[in-house]
Amino acid sequence: MASAPQGRFSQAAPVHNTDRFFALRLTAAYTLGGLVLSLLITTVGVLLTGQRDWLAAITLALLIPLLLVPPVCYPMLSRLSALSRENRLLRQQAREDHLTGLFNRPHLLDMLERELSLSQRHDYPVSILLVDIVDFSDIADRHGRHLGDSLLRVFSERIRDKIRDSDLFGRIDGAQFLLVLPHTDYDDALHMAQGLQALTATIQIQDGEQPVEFEIRIGAACTENSGRQLNALLNEADYMLYQSRNEHRPHETA
Repeated sequence: MASAPQGRFSQAAPVHNTDRFFALRLTAAYTLGGLVLSLLITTVGVLLTGQRDWLAAITLALLIPLLLVPPVCYPMLSRLSALSRENRLLRQQAREDHLTGLFNRPHLLDMLERELSLSQRHDYPVSILLVDIVDFSDIADRHGRHLGDSLLRVFSERIRDKIRDSDLFGRIDGAQFLLVLPHTDYDDALHMAQGLQALTATIQIQDGEQPVEFEIRIGAACTENSGRQLNALLNEADYMLYQSRNEHRPHETA
């Protein structure tokens, strides 16, 4: 009965060397603190009682912390460190996209909703850019899924390096990304979209010796025009993205 929880704990949070090193340092600190406290209490006791066999008392004061603290603290601290590390990893996985390291869709939309609430309270504009890599499925089919994943990672890193610390950037679906721009009006958002287009043109992806060309489409929306409701803002950006696709689609000839 007692071994079942331990087995589940070990599987859920395996103890790594970093956990052991952390537990070792903390155990040493606790042991040292226990030694000092034990010696202090014993010394006071010897002085107050006039105990003649002070050497035996001091020896016992040293042995008790050394025998009790490490066996109790080290295993417990190792497992607590492993559990804490596992919880941090789970929290990270809950908010990050596994491929690009950007915010994932649920976490990004939650942060956008909070930003919209703050913008309403403090009366500042929020813009969003819905960014789509054109024909990404065809690129992945022609050059392989591995290159497609590399394209997403490199694109994400380059955009992340360009934006402000206050901006929010995440991958929301396949090759579609969402950039949230607090304190940014619609004109500035369009200027940012132009900058992203120019930056995309400088990204170099190679399939062997063959360069892989790609482009992006961007749909912009701002609370100045669409209001501060999440769905309305996203729908406006999606509509603008749809318009951008139509504008660049080749016209059929009769």
